[in-house]
Amino acid sequence: MVFFRRLALDRFVKTHPPSRQVSRASAELIAAYDGRLPASLLELWRRKGLGFYGELQLALIDPRPWQAVLDRWIVSPPDAVTRIPIATTPFGMLFYYRKLTETDEDVAYIDPISNETRDLAWSLDDFFNKTLCDHDFIEAFVSPALVEAACKECGLLATGEVYEIDQMLFSMQMLRVAKVDALDLHRRLRDAVDPPEPKADKPTTVADALPAAHRSTFEDIATGQGLAGLYLSSYIDWHRLLALQPNGQYRLLFWRIHHKTFERIEVRAYSGSYEVSRSAEGDETIRLDIALTKDSSGSDASDERLVAMQSDAATFLLRARELKDMATAIGGRDLMGRSEYYFRQVTLDKAFQAEPSGGRKALPFADLPKALQALIHVKPLVTTISHVAEPNPDDEEDGEGTVMCTLDLGEKDGLRMNMPLYSPRDTGRQLRGWVWDMAPHACEAGVEYRRGTDGSIEHGPVVGDVLTTRAPNS
Repeated sequence: MVFFRRLALDRFVKTHPPSRQVSRASAELIAAYDGRLPASLLELWRRKGLGFYGELQLALIDPRPWQAVLDRWIVSPPDAVTRIPIATTPFGMLFYYRKLTETDEDVAYIDPISNETRDLAWSLDDFFNKTLCDHDFIEAFVSPALVEAACKECGLLATGEVYEIDQMLFSMQMLRVAKVDALDLHRRLRDAVDPPEPKADKPTTVADALPAAHRSTFEDIATGQGLAGLYLSSYIDWHRLLALQPNGQYRLLFWRIHHKTFERIEVRAYSGSYEVSRSAEGDETIRLDIALTKDSSGSDASDERLVAMQSDAATFLLRARELKDMATAIGGRDLMGRSEYYFRQVTLDKAFQAEPSGGRKALPFADLPKALQALIHVKPLVTTISHVAEPNPDDEEDGEGTVMCTLDLGEKDGLRMNMPLYSPRDTGRQLRGWVWDMAPHACEAGVEYRRGTDGSIEHGPVVGDVLTTRAPNS
């Protein structure tokens, strides 16, 4: 093996310095790819390491766990040129290397969102030292502004994570980002292209839905005095079961049921103590002592503090950190907000039913915890547009876009980030937008518009338009 006195990929390292999280590759890993990957990359692994590089969080990866994922994306005959995964972007784009001949090589990519793949460079060294250091390429393939926004919303990535953007909301000029397991993102999106065969039975009861290895853990939990009992939270394919035991101990299970194979996967379990306290307003609050591990997802700690709610003999536990979003959903659409925001009390023999991902119908106001009541605008907010910016045609798609509008209300008046806004029912207008930029008394909102066949805006906001936080069909 040839080692360089000065890194052959020095320009890449200077442009994207290794983070503190980067760790040197093992001798075993380097030996496994000696002769299969260029010496310049192996030297970078040995002297710097694998992990995130630069503020853009470009990740050098161990190819071994990624190989099966790449091979499923691109199926080739046994004698075809081997593709070796080498790096990912913070949004999951996977770069891979090919040794084409004794003298020829290239680096290409696969985008799990668009399923697009193509060559990027005809040399690994050029890929790292030129392509990944090129401003135009970075803007197009990584988008520093989007990375900054994702980092601001979710924090830095942990090893093995990428940011996943809600594509439906993104198409409406609204950003919702979550940190997810990078390998799972690829597997999930690949499964959507080529659905696998079922490998387990579709669950019919809560007990059926549990991973088999953890079923017995919850069999001895019964509804008891106070808040003791089982609580289930479901959001699309993701599920959480919380057991509060009378002795002050809890058990919390995370898992996902694959929507095609019905396999119980991505299982994580926690246990420990919990405390129940009562606020001055009378709300009962549960605090879980959750100790995260190296296998944890960053969001696993979101259940550390829960607020109890009772209505018609049913008990719910609400995530304290999501109360503002729940208040927005209740005030605007008369829904409880995303179903991952709350647990509902269950028993193991209860039918396993899908919970509406946008949340069930809001419970009576009087039944809501006082902390949630205080955040809800019983009377919808009404605001007037005081300024409309110039639309940017470059951001339009098929004559439709979103334009920034200044409002006469702000954060101190009750507006919240990402709060939906609508034209009131009786105005004859059908505007829709979201609060994007916060200010004490003059927030800015993105409001949708549409051009007519002559290129002029036929539907869009103007100064004086009135918007409200209450959806017109609620």
